[in-house]
Amino acid sequence: MPTYQLAGTLDRSQWTARYPRLGEEQRAALWRALRQELGHRAVIADRDQLLAYSYDATGERHWPDVVVLPDSKEQVAAALRIAQRFRVPIIGRGAGSNLSGGTTPIVGGMVVSFTRMNRILEVNTNDRYVRVEPGVVNADLDQALKPLGFFYPPDPSSHRISTIGGNVAENSGGPHCVKYGVTTHHVLALTIALADGTLLQLPRTGDTSQGLDLASVVIGSEGTLALVVEATLAIHPRPVAKETLLMTFASVEAATRAVSALIAARLNPAALELMDRESLVVVEAFVHAGYPVEAGAVLLIELDGMPEELARDTGRVEAIVRREGALSFKKAESEAEAEAFWRGRRAHYGATARLAPHLWVQDVTVPRPRLHEMMNRVLKIAAQYEMRILTAAHAGDGNLHPNMPYDPQNADEVRRLKMADRAIMEACVELGGSITGEHGVGIDKADNLPLMYSADELQAMNEVKASFDPAGLLNPLKALWPADNPPPPSVNAMPRWQPESVEEVAEALRWAYDHQTAVRFKGEGRRQGNPVGTVMELKGLKAVHELDVENLSLDVGAGAHAGSIARLLAQEGLDVPGLEPFMDDTVGGLVSANAPYWRSSLGRGWRDVVLAVEWVDGRGRRLAFGRKTMKNVAGYDVAKLMVGARGRLGAVVRLTLRLRPAPEHATLAVSEPMSTERAVEALRRLLAHPARPEGILAVKPRGSSGRLTLCCVDDLRRGWQRAALADAVRADFEFREGRDAWLAFEKDRYHQISEAVQAGLYGTGAAPWGEEAQRQWLAGLPHDAACYWMPGTGIYEIVGASTPQAALPSEFRALEDRVARVFDPRGILREEGQPWT
Repeated sequence: MPTYQLAGTLDRSQWTARYPRLGEEQRAALWRALRQELGHRAVIADRDQLLAYSYDATGERHWPDVVVLPDSKEQVAAALRIAQRFRVPIIGRGAGSNLSGGTTPIVGGMVVSFTRMNRILEVNTNDRYVRVEPGVVNADLDQALKPLGFFYPPDPSSHRISTIGGNVAENSGGPHCVKYGVTTHHVLALTIALADGTLLQLPRTGDTSQGLDLASVVIGSEGTLALVVEATLAIHPRPVAKETLLMTFASVEAATRAVSALIAARLNPAALELMDRESLVVVEAFVHAGYPVEAGAVLLIELDGMPEELARDTGRVEAIVRREGALSFKKAESEAEAEAFWRGRRAHYGATARLAPHLWVQDVTVPRPRLHEMMNRVLKIAAQYEMRILTAAHAGDGNLHPNMPYDPQNADEVRRLKMADRAIMEACVELGGSITGEHGVGIDKADNLPLMYSADELQAMNEVKASFDPAGLLNPLKALWPADNPPPPSVNAMPRWQPESVEEVAEALRWAYDHQTAVRFKGEGRRQGNPVGTVMELKGLKAVHELDVENLSLDVGAGAHAGSIARLLAQEGLDVPGLEPFMDDTVGGLVSANAPYWRSSLGRGWRDVVLAVEWVDGRGRRLAFGRKTMKNVAGYDVAKLMVGARGRLGAVVRLTLRLRPAPEHATLAVSEPMSTERAVEALRRLLAHPARPEGILAVKPRGSSGRLTLCCVDDLRRGWQRAALADAVRADFEFREGRDAWLAFEKDRYHQISEAVQAGLYGTGAAPWGEEAQRQWLAGLPHDAACYWMPGTGIYEIVGASTPQAALPSEFRALEDRVARVFDPRGILREEGQPWT
């Protein structure tokens, strides 16, 4: 089959040679086997039709050997089993709208197109989730949810054609992720197909009581670990009102200063977009959105929420941006005008694509305070390599897209394009960022991963790949290239088991690896159990490495005292919901245990807070994954494996946490006790309400099997907020004003949990979905134990009784063990009684 590779790109022949193309007879035999199993309608073998599956927006073209179009997950599994038999590479494909070559079959093989698997399987507004097949189009899902009063927040620019499966594969973001997060923050569960055709339901994200969070590693892995055949996604009540604001500035620097000022003022826009001067000219000529072409930069801001909030916040935004030098400020006066503003921003790709035969779209992320510096570096790079570069940015999270129009037939221009492209990635890493925020690595950036990762880290990701896909058939040569790395050096001297540096931790674990000595880790705090055997105490790693107030990030040693960190952040007006001033625990211990918290109970817990993790694994390797940015899809999201891993993969030594402005006020609202049936119905109404409180907790006291108390915490001072709460729950509340009242309540709960952990009478997990199942679960709770249920996430804590672990499929346990072996091949960190399967 013919290929087309851009002139001037890196020679990949040393890698592609590992995947020899099928001969004509083998290809014909493959077609026959697939047609016999799936039917003729599901198999494309005609060369002219294969053309449509040979390329994406990168400009390269590589023909597949065959395309299959399954209409069920069972057909996907059957196709993969046949591919395994023929040793054929497997490439999953949604709409093909990706921008890094992730779905381009560079070594041929079988493309699995999910076009026909486009069914919305279930919409559950009571538990706020949908189950969908991977071929569901992002915008179609939102349209289906709209009449029900809900929405699915991730909205990449390609949302009108991109599919949910592709969004999961790329961990897609979009304009609204500054407030609502990227795809990974909305995935509740995945069903995947492994390369050998095994279908596997992965445990719910955020519930690490069931084992390692493997779903979080699959998200953003670009189809190299597994194919997603079904996704369960969180949905949210649709905001009651929106305001769309357009403001102009003399320069990019002035616009980014305004962004920092808005964040510092505790404003939380739904979207915060920026375009530079040249982009304005090109976009306005294309779609006539009403952009002022004489400006140096524009900010497009969307606020959403309750009308009472928007009236206040719109005035605050205008006052702040005018203080920061805004030349003009315009509020959309109609839905049509708001749509025109957004049409201009979303047209950035199409408008710049008109300028040349092809368009190269880069995607890098830097810490938000360095956005203007990065955009200036892009302008200098454009001048240095004589390239035209037009830049738009998701300014709220530091993600920018420099677009470079070019002629792929002009070898010199392609050469300069690739040099400029590399320079942009080098600059973003130098500024503390990631070489890709939401477009993925694909074939575009694989050779640039060493800019971000050490040889050990690249090797670890390759081993994760092999644990999912031993034969290496899933989307080969995407996301990362094969790497080889020598084993760590031996350590002969007896190590320190109370290390005060990361290197001492590494030396100790290398010694344990050489001597096959089992090791357990201990931080500090009353919520922690008492490990036995050789214990490494990590409380000496307590340094605060960086508190970046403008970027809303904290880089801290894992041994840092949670209470001290909470008090430090409070002085700066900042907050991490899982850290409270009375806590004795270490930060690393809370993350390693995935300790539940409920003050911000509508996310997925610590996995939403942790931006980066450094740890030392069971080989003594120092590994660091993640960046001080929310968007980072360079390689695999290995950092999330450490959340809730409980030391099974290594010793957490350093963490980067996502901060937020501290709430200005806290009101604790405690309901009257109510029956289980009444409480479950009240929770359904409350969680579906657009003005729901941020923290929601259902409490079953010890000795009570049929009564629940609902607790809420938020800024509930205003009459309309209390009225909304009363309307949803339909119960009487006691309102306790001020943060001290909430802290007193939570401190008492914390002490109860601490005592239960020490006594071995503690359990945690996820409640079932469905009102009837929840009622039965509540009725079955031990009479003499208390239960704290966080219905926003489904996570619960049992105090006074241990809970048995649910039996998980042996296929999952085998996969989990293979992943654990990557970091602990000799089992020195494995828990007693848990042999390798």
